[in-house]
Amino acid sequence: MRGEHGGIGLAGRTDPSKGEGEEDAGAAAGSLVIVTVEDGDPEFTKAIEEQLSVVTAWWKAGPEPGEGFVQTVLRAPEERHDVERFLHGSGIREAAEDEALVLYVTSHGAVGASARHFLLLPGTDTDRLPATGMPTNEVVIAALDSLARHVLVIVNACEAEGIDVELRALVRDLVRPGTPDRALNVVATTGARSPVLGREFAVVLRTAFAWFQDAAGITRPYLSISEFMQALEQATERLNEERDLSLAGPRTVLQGKLGVPVPTLPNPGYRPRPQVVTEAREEVAATPEELEYWLDRASGRAGPDDPGWYFSGRQEINRRLTSFVKGPAGVLIVTGTAASGKSAVLARAVTLSDSAFRASPRYAEAVAKAPADTVPDEGSIHVAVSARNRGPLSLIEAIGTRLGGEPDRTRPAADALRQWQEGLRAFFSDRRKGTVTVVVDGLDESPAAGACVRDVLVPLVGYAGGAGAADRVPLPAQATGPAPAGPPSGHGGLRLLIGVRSTSPGTPGAAAATGLRGLLQELLLVFPAAQVVRTDGEGVRADIAAYVSALLAGAPWGTDPKAIASAAQRVAGHVGRSFLDARLAAEQLRRDDGITLLRDPLWLSRLDRGTMGLFEQDLHRVGDDGLEREEALALLRATAFGLGRGMPWAQVWPAVASALLRARIDHTDEKIRRLLEGRLAGYLTHDIEDEHVVYRPAHERLGAMLRRWPQPPHGTRRAPDGSG
Repeated sequence: MRGEHGGIGLAGRTDPSKGEGEEDAGAAAGSLVIVTVEDGDPEFTKAIEEQLSVVTAWWKAGPEPGEGFVQTVLRAPEERHDVERFLHGSGIREAAEDEALVLYVTSHGAVGASARHFLLLPGTDTDRLPATGMPTNEVVIAALDSLARHVLVIVNACEAEGIDVELRALVRDLVRPGTPDRALNVVATTGARSPVLGREFAVVLRTAFAWFQDAAGITRPYLSISEFMQALEQATERLNEERDLSLAGPRTVLQGKLGVPVPTLPNPGYRPRPQVVTEAREEVAATPEELEYWLDRASGRAGPDDPGWYFSGRQEINRRLTSFVKGPAGVLIVTGTAASGKSAVLARAVTLSDSAFRASPRYAEAVAKAPADTVPDEGSIHVAVSARNRGPLSLIEAIGTRLGGEPDRTRPAADALRQWQEGLRAFFSDRRKGTVTVVVDGLDESPAAGACVRDVLVPLVGYAGGAGAADRVPLPAQATGPAPAGPPSGHGGLRLLIGVRSTSPGTPGAAAATGLRGLLQELLLVFPAAQVVRTDGEGVRADIAAYVSALLAGAPWGTDPKAIASAAQRVAGHVGRSFLDARLAAEQLRRDDGITLLRDPLWLSRLDRGTMGLFEQDLHRVGDDGLEREEALALLRATAFGLGRGMPWAQVWPAVASALLRARIDHTDEKIRRLLEGRLAGYLTHDIEDEHVVYRPAHERLGAMLRRWPQPPHGTRRAPDGSG
């Protein structure tokens, strides 16, 4: 598109992504064309300024740095000729096929007796609209009839929906045989006999913009027209409620495919997610946030020579995992009580083995300074998946696709599970594959853990070296079929790491937890030669003390290393085998007056009660974050009932929280923001599912506690196995 300078009310083309004096390198995400018609009223001029402020903010940048929407603006044309000259000079009709084109029109308007809509210019005679007004659809069609495949037009004028009748007839002329499908969307902000929305539409746009920045939770760079319109409708409803209005809200006059993201609608909430590890490992690997936490000196690095506890802590168990993934085929089961760090040690091994992670200069120093015998070889772990909320079909499909295998299509399509079983058998029967390492974490968090063992792990038995033979494993009658008898000599081998929760043997808790004990025993039956590593063994107290010391480094009161060490030892003596409780306690000590808390018998008694006691402490202080206790509790509890990888924020989280509270929670989005920024944030983690950010309790133990709330009466000391 061309920009034109000079002329009445004409502001030239600008690229908001460029600094003053920078050359336009042609990296524009699209073009934003704005037409505003003022009426001489200072208040209307201010309303236009407010609209343009949010419009510019929304379309000022593309999904990547340096990709901005180039902006061309017509301000205050006096007569029809000014608008026509602008349409010619702006190059809007010549927009290229690969250019995303957005046209925003704001003006007073009117519908004539012929049902044609006109923009009202300063010199318009309402008795002579065809001669003195500007036919609105001439402006709209200038954009729609360009070569651009993706066009969005927003008309904010009096009776804007009046463009509908004429536009639908004109659209027939836009069909070009043999050209790719075009995404043409036209939005009108007002209906029949409705005045232009000045500041009101600015508020609606700004509210929708803010909603997309966090509550919508959409992780892709672009929105669909249906998502855009839903946000505008919600914002209009909120405005009506707050100001006692009855605005009908914007509506689409012309729309493309509803669910398809389009480059004319950049997502204000899009943040490019760092790709720390490759996709095959990211379900189990450490998140970018976790890695940055431990690379930040204020959150755990004692000095420039210390790579951070994440890389240097728990050395003995990390050596065991590293030795295993360097060795022959076999099975290693990582087990322990709840919150004893099973997933953390698996995540560390998976992350350090990833080639993309190892190639990043950001992490090179930390990797180099970690004890060498705790660092797996690059590429030694091939696939890592989580069994959380997965059944056997979902789990075996996740493993198979990440390994690059395919289901056996010769099997009946209705038996997808057997297709994948045979597909993995074919994969491992290929001697060229060598030995591969697969990590399956959170087996106990599958709703069908027994079926996952039977239908996913049993068929892999024969490939795991000395782990046992499949024909020695008794299969229930409902199994999908007999386990493969073992591949021919020379088949590819399997190193299998399994993360599963269990109770500490010999404790009262173990006697009661027959389900957990049974799952571990079932694995040992399937893999009788498996190695077992416990994360809650004799050395765990020293590991927890080191962990707490790292968390307390840089605390406002922690200038004395001896005070830090003493506090860490005291916390470790109270939290049993729970790294989760150690983290929650350390966060309270950092946030509040740690010295006072450590001397407070009430706080120590809460610490003795584990997660429950620490949660009650934070819930008691939640008013400091501007939240009411019962509402905060309902918001937090809601996330424990999410399926899959978590609960999305938009609509769902507020609705579930209100249902749990049995009362409406007003301004829920704002209260969720406070929750995520306050002292209860540490009880949550986030993930991505179906291109949306989802939230869940930071540990399944927390989730179980929140689902059972209120807790039954219990003693003040935690169980001997550390699961209190």
